Amino acid sequence: MMKKLAPLFWNENVMIFLIIAISFCVYLTTMCRSVGFTDSGELATVICTLGIAHPTGYPLFTLLGRCWIMIPSTMEEIIRLNLFTALLTAIAVGVFLKTTLAIRRAVTVFQPRSRKRKDVNEQRFFLASIIASLIIGFSTTVWSQSTAVEVYALHLVLVLLTIWIFVSGLEEQLAEPRYISRKLIFFAFVLGLSFSNHMTTILLAPGFLWLYFRIFGFGKESLFRIIKIAPFFILGLSVYLYLPIRSSGYPILDWGHPATAERFFWHISGKQFRVWMFSGWDVVQKQLNYYINNFTSEYSFIVIVCIVAGLLTLFKQSRRLFIFLVLLFGTTIMYAINYDIFDIDSYFLLSYLVIGFIIAYGIDFMVERIENSRLWIKIVFVVMFCTLPIIQVICNWERVDETRNKIPQQFVEKTFSDLEPNAIVLASQWDYFVSPSLYYQFIRQERRDVTVVDKSLLQNRSWYFLQLQHNAPWLMERIRPSVDLFLIELNKFEHDLPFNFAIIQSRWKNLLSEIVEQSLPDHPVYIDARIDQEFSSEYRRTPAGLFLRLTKKEDTTYYRTALAPFLICEKKQPVEKDFEQYHITMLIREADWLFKNGRVGEAKKVLAEVFCIEPGNLNANWLMKRME
Repeated sequence: MMKKLAPLFWNENVMIFLIIAISFCVYLTTMCRSVGFTDSGELATVICTLGIAHPTGYPLFTLLGRCWIMIPSTMEEIIRLNLFTALLTAIAVGVFLKTTLAIRRAVTVFQPRSRKRKDVNEQRFFLASIIASLIIGFSTTVWSQSTAVEVYALHLVLVLLTIWIFVSGLEEQLAEPRYISRKLIFFAFVLGLSFSNHMTTILLAPGFLWLYFRIFGFGKESLFRIIKIAPFFILGLSVYLYLPIRSSGYPILDWGHPATAERFFWHISGKQFRVWMFSGWDVVQKQLNYYINNFTSEYSFIVIVCIVAGLLTLFKQSRRLFIFLVLLFGTTIMYAINYDIFDIDSYFLLSYLVIGFIIAYGIDFMVERIENSRLWIKIVFVVMFCTLPIIQVICNWERVDETRNKIPQQFVEKTFSDLEPNAIVLASQWDYFVSPSLYYQFIRQERRDVTVVDKSLLQNRSWYFLQLQHNAPWLMERIRPSVDLFLIELNKFEHDLPFNFAIIQSRWKNLLSEIVEQSLPDHPVYIDARIDQEFSSEYRRTPAGLFLRLTKKEDTTYYRTALAPFLICEKKQPVEKDFEQYHITMLIREADWLFKNGRVGEAKKVLAEVFCIEPGNLNANWLMKRME
């Protein structure tokens, strides 16, 4: 029986399928069962309605997700899309194995002086690559891409495919230099597709260009070959045409409205995010420290030993491969540490893939060292290496488990239950309210009477007014004069033209005032407590759940408590910490309001909840002393 199964174990395609199946099954146990944080709600809505996502648009992911969601199923859309992401991440783990083996076999590319390699044990490296694939698949950063709908799972698949086909194409080109390799042509197309999913594919460029010109030289023939395969790259990149074509139809979500050449360029180049890039040495230090601290928690000590062994092995065996991987790693790190965002982990993904390749070489080297050892030593080491993926699963499970993450769902459901009919909500909490509310309103068709306005987009993006015109025409009709005046100054800001800060701030204040004034007669107005200072003090603020209701006269009937059984993990993500702080802010505002209205007992009950969340909160302590 074992003899019959042995060929299956050493069959590459069988093992790839098995690795994908194992990874997918594990990913299912940690997958989010609802709308996730940050862009999850937005991306789900974009896919289901064929809209336009935030820059850089991600048209390939949108179209593939749409195809997936069209498969008949009784499951809710968000669950199906989370499954789609988990499957893509699992496929990426399988493609990682294929890519690792392709790199090893590309002797003419990376080891031109030792083409026969009689000393290489193919089965030993195959086993090492399988282990390395599972180690990377169960590292926290890669594993986290499987938990909720996001673009990075597809990014992993495409980046790995690109590396695999590129290396294979170079080998084929060296074998038959008279013709352009078909694999290089296919590589150009897949590279274009990868760009049409995520523009950070550009991080491959330094390593690819160095390797290409290192092999073929920097001559006319090399340059002409690139020119000849360029049309296939453009063909893959042409998926971006989806953006202007679809935007011209004014979909429900039309981020950036890239229907014109100017807006299209702004969108695909991520113009609005440039303010967070290369903004100072403090950012570099912060993100680099984060990467280093997170790296040590990604892998066990034994894996780190394998990484060191792999680096030494590569440096000795193939200087060309060593430099290629260092360029990929270094480019990724230099880019990511200069990007000042809190959810930076996914921008380090390519560096972790490089680490995975190095791990495979490290395990192979260490197993080779013990081949002539005693049998019991061999058994101990083989068992140890084979259990490394299991150790990864055990150590990282809790950090990536999203099955209990209900905060976005709870926040939206709590808010929608507290809002009066035809309400308008001005909010700044994209990560756990604005984004998930898109899914609840436009896909689940809940509280379509409510108008949710993103304060940040309203203040900084002229295209957002086009979306408001489409989704809330009643509001735009009432505030049109103020909008037109504000847009005059905002357009100067967007086009990097000189503008008067005092004027743009004045017109922004007038716009907010108009929104409130024109809405109040028949549309209850609710505001995010964090942007309270943006609104005139003439309005009364009544705690209404997780928002404040603005009224011209005090009316206690609008009061709703912010108390709710939110489930927060002990190991909090940055966005969970932000939510927790906002919840505390609203609870303290509620307690203060209750105290001022003579409801001291209720106020103390609310403060007790604050102390449960954050013992020793200074504002809560100060308010409690006032009540005594």
